[in-house]
Amino acid sequence: MSYFVKRTTFLILLASLLLGCNQPSSPVFKEEIGGLKLVRLITGEDALLAINKLHGQEIDVVSGMIACYQGEKEKATIWLSESASENDAIQQTAGMVRKMRDSIKTPFSNYAEIDRSGVKIYSFMGMGQQHYIFRVKTSIYWISANPGTIDKVWEGLVK
Repeated sequence: MSYFVKRTTFLILLASLLLGCNQPSSPVFKEEIGGLKLVRLITGEDALLAINKLHGQEIDVVSGMIACYQGEKEKATIWLSESASENDAIQQTAGMVRKMRDSIKTPFSNYAEIDRSGVKIYSFMGMGQQHYIFRVKTSIYWISANPGTIDKVWEGLVK
């Protein structure tokens, strides 16, 4: 199966999951962040299925959530996976960033490392958005948002 077909299949599956999910409350994700409102929250097995599909394989995480935020013209998605240990989270983050940066077929470009308040952020551009990947202890975050919005989302998330 070609890369394009796999990516398209994933995006259709993700859209189906996002359209069908309920919005339970979450202690991790605020109702509003960076001026955007929480419109969908995927948790439990549905989140793990989507996270594994995004990676193209089953990854070793204990839980996950996907938060979808939207404003008038802006939107952001935050993927969160919880690893069993901090060492696992370090290895998973490094492996993910390496594959995104080094793959010949990657849709990502403009790789950069940013340090904010002691948190190492891996930044990429791709698929019409900017992406931040970072780790806090056992939690791995991936934020996708418009370049003008992503910093406000990051600040709202870490405060």
